[in-house]
Amino acid sequence: MKVRAAMPNVMIVDDEAMVLLDLVMTVEELGYEVHSECCCLKNALDAADGAPPDVALLDIDVAGEPVWPLARKLAEKGRPMVFISANLSHAELREEFAECLALDKPVSRAEIAEAIEQALAPQGA
Repeated sequence: MKVRAAMPNVMIVDDEAMVLLDLVMTVEELGYEVHSECCCLKNALDAADGAPPDVALLDIDVAGEPVWPLARKLAEKGRPMVFISANLSHAELREEFAECLALDKPVSRAEIAEAIEQALAPQGA
């Protein structure tokens, strides 16, 4: 019997309910597992305390709180991130998280698919 490898799982963080739902549906349609779906920073930080996601899709401003504490926690665990925001002018994106992908809202399914693939690709690939 052949055992199928588990699909990578994706953490999704966005405070806008419709955007969050759309991202969850898109991730599932692309064949990935949803690690967690969070609409506030506290829940996202709690979700990251357990087994970390394979990749995270992160809004930057989550209900008025910057996502940087979560991003730092994920970076410490070596997890790739894709920032999805209407405001990509943050200094953190140019400096601390320069290696991460950043997409300008609104994003298409194709952009999400490509960003997840790139984020999960082995370094140097």
